[in-house]
Formats: sequence, structure tokens, C-alpha cells
Amino acid sequence: MAARYQVLLADNSDEAELRRRMASDHMQGAMTLSFRREPDYFLGCGVQGDHSQIIKCVDSRSGCIVALGARHSTRLFVNGIESPLGYLSDLRGDKAVRKRTLLARGYAFLRQLHVADRLPMYFSVILDGNDEAIAALTTARAGLPIYEDRGRILTPAIHLDRRQPELPCKGVTVRRGTDSDMRQVFEFIRREHAKKQLAPCYRHSDLGSPRLLGLQPEHFYVAYRGDEIVGSVATWDQSKFRQTHVEQYSGSLRLAKPFFNIAARISTLHPLPAVGEKIPYIYLSLIATENNRTDIFATLLRTVYREQRNRNYHFLIAGLHEQDPLSEVLSDYRSIDAGGRLFLIYYPEDAGFISNLDTRTYYIEMATV
Repeated sequence: MAARYQVLLADNSDEAELRRRMASDHMQGAMTLSFRREPDYFLGCGVQGDHSQIIKCVDSRSGCIVALGARHSTRLFVNGIESPLGYLSDLRGDKAVRKRTLLARGYAFLRQLHVADRLPMYFSVILDGNDEAIAALTTARAGLPIYEDRGRILTPAIHLDRRQPELPCKGVTVRRGTDSDMRQVFEFIRREHAKKQLAPCYRHSDLGSPRLLGLQPEHFYVAYRGDEIVGSVATWDQSKFRQTHVEQYSGSLRLAKPFFNIAARISTLHPLPAVGEKIPYIYLSLIATENNRTDIFATLLRTVYREQRNRNYHFLIAGLHEQDPLSEVLSDYRSIDAGGRLFLIYYPEDAGFISNLDTRTYYIEMATV
């Protein structure tokens, strides 16, 4: 008798089912959230890696996808050298099947993909509050790869509401990016990103490609000392292909929401979205400063904040490792605390690769997670 649940690679014919699965799984908290991929699941895969394989688990009785996960291959800096690595994302599963053996079966299928296309290491970020996933993945179950915790990635949602004064950096000016300076900007980003572990290896040619979908030169803020680039960040709006929706408010936040929204009408505060609405936010991405200088980053962030505050975004989301000195700048802003644990994922035979990683600070581009 054929097994009820089949683990297979998804293709374009599964697109609508993949989007349904993403919208159906919620992250619980004071705000229950769903992470969606409208209007096409595969559009978002381009920013996550150069090549993506989507693993689906199909209930043969209903024909529905009840679980999924994604394996991406991408280019990241390791010990200062551009290296092909893997990223595991979008692990989703219907509550009705979570206690079955489907997790082990899914990872056995992942192992087959790994053997056919070996990568020395993968990484993943498991968001705060997802204790069930951490427990399931890090208890050394038979057949699962090793999940090694490498600290917390801070992803505060900075409120874009209150007025903030300018924050100059002596000798530094900030200008918006243009077509003519993009090649130099990317050369600078690559040079500084090579100083961090797992930073993406972006090239100028990635602009206009699926890897930087929706990002344009004018979205960059570039810090100059004279004619020399000393810092750069980009604001990346991904709402046309990846969204976060509010599914429910719980506890005190549900009770406070009506009063908060009344206050928002007569102040600079932004109202809380209605249930079912998407949260209007923008990523602070491709963060790089000369020798990781915090004063340059502080000026860049303040410039972005002041320019984006009067637009339609309610939040600015930046991602920095807790050990990165740049993360200290994030605490200067009122924000909703958020983050996740960074895991390096590997099979026992690749332990030597992990042991050779040096002590560079990790940088994960959260707009790709």
C-alpha cells in the first residue's frame, strides 16, 4: 500500500499550493503573524539563493501540500573568500502532521539532495518564539544534520514615527545612489562584507536580477569622505513579492489596540494594522561601513530614518548579529524587539569545515531570510 504522505520536489505546478501553505502557518505571539509570498511563491526564491529546491510533502488523499521546506545554494563570504554555501528556509507544516515522522522523512530527502549536490555547510535563522522548531531540529534526531547555535541576530522593527534631528559624522556626507556610482558602491560593499562571516557576495551585475529583486540605485544611501566611499546601506521594499500579515492580536495588545489607534490619529504614531492587513515595513539592507565604523553607520541610519519617516512605511527592519558593534546603534531608536537564532547546519563529515571558520563577526542579510 502506498504511503499517504509523499515527499517530493515541488515545481511550478505547485505554486498556488505553496502560497496557501505559507499563508496558513502562523507565528504565535502578542501579534500572530503569517509570512506570505504573494503573488508568486517562486518570485521570493530569487533573493534567497542562486538556485532553489523546494521540498513538498503532499497528502495523497486531499492532494494538498501539508509541509514544505526549501534548500537554496548561494554565494557567501567565508574567512574572506567567496564560497558556495546553502541556506535552509520556509520550514512549514500543518499542525495535524507535525507529530508524525514527516520531519525525519523530509530531512532524509534533503540528505539525498545534499549528496547529489554537496555544499560544505548550510545556515538558517529561526525566529524568536519558534521554540517548537528549535526543539525539533536541535535534539540530534537520527538522520538530521547538526544544528550549531552561533548567537542571536537582532532584527528590531524600528518605529518610523517620531522626529529625529540630523546626526552628522565629521568629514562625511551622505548622498542617494545613482547609476553612475553603483559599480564603486558594490566594490566597496564586497570589500567590507569580506571582513564578516556569511555576508552575501553581491556584485554590481546583481542589480536588476532576481537576487536583488526590486532594488534600484536610488534606494542606496552612500556615505562619502570627499570622493571616497566610506559607507553604504540600502532600503529594500519587498512587499510586491514577500509580505507579513497580522492574523490576530492577543492579550493586552488586543485590548489596547483601539485606544492606541485613537492616539495615533492625533500624533505622529502609526496605527496598528487591522487583522488580515499586511504590515508596511522596509528592510535596511547591504549594510557596510569602512572598518565597521559605528559613527558612519549611525549617520546613515539617521539619514534613512529622517527620509523614510514621512513615507508610507511604519517600520524599518535592520538585521545585525548581537556581537556586531554596529548593533549598538540600533538601540538608539524606539522599536519592537525581535530577532532569531543563527544556526550553522552541517553533516558530521563536514565538521572540519566548521572548525576552520575564523572569529569574524557574522552578518546575515535579513532581507533574504
